[in-house]
Amino acid sequence: MLKKINQFLVTAKPKQGPSDQEVQSNITNEESARIKGPHGYIQGYNGIAIADSGSQVIVSAEAIGSGSESGCFPEMLDNLETNMKTVTRKKKPLKKTLVLGDTGYFSEENLQEAKSHKIEVLIPDQQFRKRDPGFDDRQKYKDTNVKKYFSIDDFKYNKDNDCYICLAGKTLAYKIDIEFKPQGTSGRQYRSKKSTCSVCPLKVQCFKRKPGKGEFRSSFIAYQKYEENLSEKMRNKIDNPAYREIYSRRMQIIEPVFANITYWKGMNRFTLRTQKKVNIQWLLYNTVHNMWKCMKPLSLQYAI
Repeated sequence: MLKKINQFLVTAKPKQGPSDQEVQSNITNEESARIKGPHGYIQGYNGIAIADSGSQVIVSAEAIGSGSESGCFPEMLDNLETNMKTVTRKKKPLKKTLVLGDTGYFSEENLQEAKSHKIEVLIPDQQFRKRDPGFDDRQKYKDTNVKKYFSIDDFKYNKDNDCYICLAGKTLAYKIDIEFKPQGTSGRQYRSKKSTCSVCPLKVQCFKRKPGKGEFRSSFIAYQKYEENLSEKMRNKIDNPAYREIYSRRMQIIEPVFANITYWKGMNRFTLRTQKKVNIQWLLYNTVHNMWKCMKPLSLQYAI
């Protein structure tokens, strides 16, 4: 076993995650990933699928060796479009359709990818439920004396000097460019001068804790990689009551599909290794699910 481990350490290359950061490798099954499950973390694969809203027939599926499903969105769109072209024999089978996605798929890159495919999607951000007006009455159960802390939106940007002016009239000057590789984002950091914030009369609303001597206020402004900010448009879209009502149907479309496969079909875990074999196993169970969904309509159609 030690010889096998040493051989792996010598020959294996660092494993890259969805955001090009290095992730934990596995000597037994290198294509698998460390995935968070209902009972903690396990080493395994994720089974993902896209189902038709009318009959819950699976139209695209894949097993991935990644804890995050977000990076697989472009490939899933490609597979969905290819499968639907084969079934419908149309050049643009997804025209006038709406693809609903879980909040885990929300990212500017995925929204831009859907736009390049000319596919309309509805993928809410992770905070969309907090903006739901249906929960406005929750405020009466909260402390009305909770302080509102200043954000970068409360500061005024000075384009000529490339700096921000806080509400106390102090300057947050440009300091350095920062890149967060795990998140795949980069931008500019602005800072105030040291010792300025500790004597500021507005510091109680600028810091969630008491600033010590020499501390400063800093803010990170991310670069806009694309000409059109689709993330902001999607936030406005999901805040529309009509789209919220449509998105509420996602649960009843896809969740029964996974329940049927895992509970009724007994597919509560993958029993093979390597991504190729696991993917075959996942697709076979998806095929059985589709056959089960088609049995009743076909029996009614061909009944004598």
